[in-house]
Amino acid sequence: MLALRFRTIASQLQILGFNAPDLNGDYLLSVAKKFLSKRVSWAENRRRDLTDIFELWEVLNIDSVIVLENAEGKLIRVGISFVGDERRGSELVYSRQSKTWKNIRRALNLEQYWVFVVKAKNFPTPEEWTDILYDEIDVPASESGCRLIPL
Repeated sequence: MLALRFRTIASQLQILGFNAPDLNGDYLLSVAKKFLSKRVSWAENRRRDLTDIFELWEVLNIDSVIVLENAEGKLIRVGISFVGDERRGSELVYSRQSKTWKNIRRALNLEQYWVFVVKAKNFPTPEEWTDILYDEIDVPASESGCRLIPL
């Protein structure tokens, strides 16, 4: 539910990157099959519609993709996930630093990957998201490109 709320806001802010031409369904499925074949099999066994781009993003376990311009004017593509507690967020960031996930991020041209820790009752407004996102894009990325962001 948080991902849908965020995608709506990101779309309004015109930063949503889900519909980039290079992130089409065929390509996402090929990335998923190459790096997450067990998850693809799991989804197929549950009769998930792998022609639906949002199902593919779910298989890839990525809640959203945004494109932000940093202070230097460079466009940066960022993968986003949402979790409800910091422990789960730390685990997710740690897992995203694996070789498999580095390859997935590279294949999807994700320069950074952010995990937001937020509960539905504290979900930021569109105005707050603007401030949060543009503050975060100007923070130098770690070597892994992954970051935990508690809100």
